[in-house]
Amino acid sequence: MYSELAGKVVIVTGAGRPKGIGCATATRFAAEGASVVVVDLPTSSSQVGNVIGISPKVDHVYQAIKASGGDCMAYQADVSDPQQVEQLIDTVVSKYSRVDVMVCNAAITHDHGLDIKTLTETVFSQVLAVNLTGTFLCAQAAARHMIENANKGTIVTIGSRASRRGNPNIIAYSASKFGVLGMSQSLALALAPHGIRVNCVCPGSVDTDMADAEIEIAHKKTGINEDKLKQMAIDSVPLGRLTSPEDLA
Repeated sequence: MYSELAGKVVIVTGAGRPKGIGCATATRFAAEGASVVVVDLPTSSSQVGNVIGISPKVDHVYQAIKASGGDCMAYQADVSDPQQVEQLIDTVVSKYSRVDVMVCNAAITHDHGLDIKTLTETVFSQVLAVNLTGTFLCAQAAARHMIENANKGTIVTIGSRASRRGNPNIIAYSASKFGVLGMSQSLALALAPHGIRVNCVCPGSVDTDMADAEIEIAHKKTGINEDKLKQMAIDSVPLGRLTSPEDLA
């Protein structure tokens, strides 16, 4: 079956969670015939700690895609570091000669349950560094390559329901995701003359490892049973179920 993605070279950041949007997206691209580069932090990263959203099992994702017959490369990088992002692009271009799609999916949240009195500048800055600055750096690096090589590629950013509505428990995360949406709109206008499309996907409640961790924190804070908390999330969706990572892919 023909797929317009066959032969395309796709980078997906934040792809190291087997039950995550990045993993599902990379897997779907590979199934459509694309060559996929899955990116996440190295296992030894000092950033792992108690940050929610990091599960650097990118090798597991790589092995699963390879086992299914897909063309895949695993790469370990911190998207908030400009030098590492540039090295990522250089490595991919060295192997595949091009970049067609950049999916800026890497994101963390570290402030769930922290109110305005307890949220520190360190936490706030760390969340923005990964979610907002990291998205910018990846989009910029990919766009530079696409422009220099007259490659009319695509950049996909991942926003959130929190890109459109504030939440008192995730102040830093909300700030970062509002920023991603606004930045994506600006990037779309800036890159359109080069034939590069930019789109921002804004998921609601998604059944991921990251969501499971947030429910566990909410349980500890409120005492409400975790199954009940998950059901409350499901009840907020008109379709009557959580979005799956595969839906987003």
